[in-house]
Amino acid sequence: MTFTHSGKDTPTKAIGTDTKASGVPQPARRHRRRWPRWVRRLRKRLQLRVRWSRLLLVVVGTVAVVVVAALALIFDATNQVQLSLTSFERVVTSLSSRPGTDLTLRDLERLQASVQELEGSLAAARTRLVFLRPAAPLNRTLETTLSELDAASEVAQAADAILNGLQPTLFFLVSGSDSQSAGTDISSAQRLTELLQLGRGQFSVADQRLQRAQAEIGALNLTGVASTTVLELQQLIAYRDQLALVNQVLVSSPEVLAAALGMNTDRHYLVFSQNNDELRPSGGYLSTYGWMTLRNGRVTDYGYSPTTTTSPSPPPASYASQLHLPPWWLQYQEPVYAAWDGSWFADFPSTAKMAIDYYDAGGNPKAPIDGAIAIDITGFEDLLGVIGRVTVPGYDTAVTPDNFRAVVYNIRDFGAGELPHKKFLAALYQQIFSQWQTISQDPQKNTELLGALLDALQKKHIMLYFTDAQLDTAVSLLGWSGAQVPATDHDYLMVADANLGNKSNHSVIQSLTYDADVQPDGSISGKTTVTYNYSAQVAAKDPAVNPDYNGPIDYSSLMQFFVPTGTRLSDATHVENTPTVVNNPANTEFVTQVYIPFDSNQNVQFVYLTRPLVETLGSYQRYRLLVQKQPGTPANALDVQISLPAGARVISTTPDVSASYNLDRPILEFRTDLAVDRWIEIIYQDSSLATTAP
Repeated sequence: MTFTHSGKDTPTKAIGTDTKASGVPQPARRHRRRWPRWVRRLRKRLQLRVRWSRLLLVVVGTVAVVVVAALALIFDATNQVQLSLTSFERVVTSLSSRPGTDLTLRDLERLQASVQELEGSLAAARTRLVFLRPAAPLNRTLETTLSELDAASEVAQAADAILNGLQPTLFFLVSGSDSQSAGTDISSAQRLTELLQLGRGQFSVADQRLQRAQAEIGALNLTGVASTTVLELQQLIAYRDQLALVNQVLVSSPEVLAAALGMNTDRHYLVFSQNNDELRPSGGYLSTYGWMTLRNGRVTDYGYSPTTTTSPSPPPASYASQLHLPPWWLQYQEPVYAAWDGSWFADFPSTAKMAIDYYDAGGNPKAPIDGAIAIDITGFEDLLGVIGRVTVPGYDTAVTPDNFRAVVYNIRDFGAGELPHKKFLAALYQQIFSQWQTISQDPQKNTELLGALLDALQKKHIMLYFTDAQLDTAVSLLGWSGAQVPATDHDYLMVADANLGNKSNHSVIQSLTYDADVQPDGSISGKTTVTYNYSAQVAAKDPAVNPDYNGPIDYSSLMQFFVPTGTRLSDATHVENTPTVVNNPANTEFVTQVYIPFDSNQNVQFVYLTRPLVETLGSYQRYRLLVQKQPGTPANALDVQISLPAGARVISTTPDVSASYNLDRPILEFRTDLAVDRWIEIIYQDSSLATTAP
């Protein structure tokens, strides 16, 4: 827009511009108001803060993106690891549920492939999270997660190394066949020791990795770490410890196997033939016994005899001063016999050690003895199931798995009382061992025998004890020792009967029901019911229950009832006397007599309160129960019902529950049997801690 003045056309000045001599428009000079100095300083500070705020928002936004991405990576990585671990556990569970002699090379390859898959998942997770390591010291959970991955990787590689080291031995056991099952001829023991020696380098590698895993775990500070992470770490520790025990045996296995099988010198063992129709705390009455000598993995000499007052030769009377019989136990006129067939220990290694000391002190053949093998009637039946038919020299009698128990007891009618019966048993057992040696030359029969032995060992119908501590540790690790587990840091239950006068235990059916009420302080209010069913209908088919030789027809037992250390007994019903409370270093026991009339049922019940046993893992609680089987007993029914505190949330259980209820509080029920020892573990979250969980 232009304006004209005085009738002339003149250049106009646009608003907001100025004109210099050049005639080029320039930005107009504005008149600026001069603010006070303090106002100008304040404005500069505000402008600076705005810039920093924008920068902070950018940084926070970037960090948020990184954190979200990192969390996604951590979740994805740990999820992949968990999937691999689940696959690994599935393979292990599948293989462990099958008899050892049914395993093939293909099964073992599956196990190794599963371990390697887990190893690869852990390696991938560590690689993907490597950029977070510089930030690990700033976050305890992140630091723990990364260290846990490192330790888990070491454990997985240790497992892989162990399997690598075992490959030559396993290949030899199955003769290199994918379909042939694992088995071995005991005469090949020398070759086994050589192959185990060959794998020792890998076992040493595994040991180093397991030590590094232990160091990694031991350096962690778990204060403030998320409970889920603490729980995962506890599982990892359990895996590491189990592998460490296995590897410890493997590292020393060549020397251990060579020593046990007499590779360098003769080894002498006692054989305890336990009659589990007449139960004793760690098996059965020792009616016969034997000894054998091993040299280069072969039995070179053996003998069998009945147990009498002079067989085996007893130690001097002064030996009784070395025995310390509990005042609640049977008080013998000749105390020395308590050391041979009258032991009060439910722990078989303690019984075996005392019997070996008795045998050695009596100057008996092959003393000093290097160990003991206990086998009960059920164990002999298992062996006969493979051997088949046994004809006893000097007796016109053929013994088979179907008539074994009948023949064992009917032989009493052929002689004058108990001694001929014991002599026949000694001859029979010696013949069983003799035919065992012969048929073991047949690979198929030898494999079947090995399977029967493994089954009997797992179910405590055969137990092993060695005077050599290293050998005995290996046997205990395998679960073949019949040892009691200390009940110091978990809930515990074991019932051990001692038959006081007859041979009716095959007809007395026992079952256990345990109601555990978990208290807010972690103690357990326990109520255990031991049910006895002594049926005349069952006894009528039992050759052991014979009026002429059985003794009193009613069943009477001196019972030891084992619970955790420091447990207080509140009540006991249907018992013959007030229980004696015995506080041992490894457990507490209530000792009493029970009486079951013939053809009746009886419930014996104990009510008690343990000290606090529930463990705290962050905001989680862990309850563990071990129910141990008395050696020599069948697969008695076991029903466990566990009531958790009100508001508790169950996270996991091992094994899976049989049933669960929520009647103002969670109630979990487990129904199984005592074919073997049973562990139960429950992880739960207390409602009072759930809101404060990190």
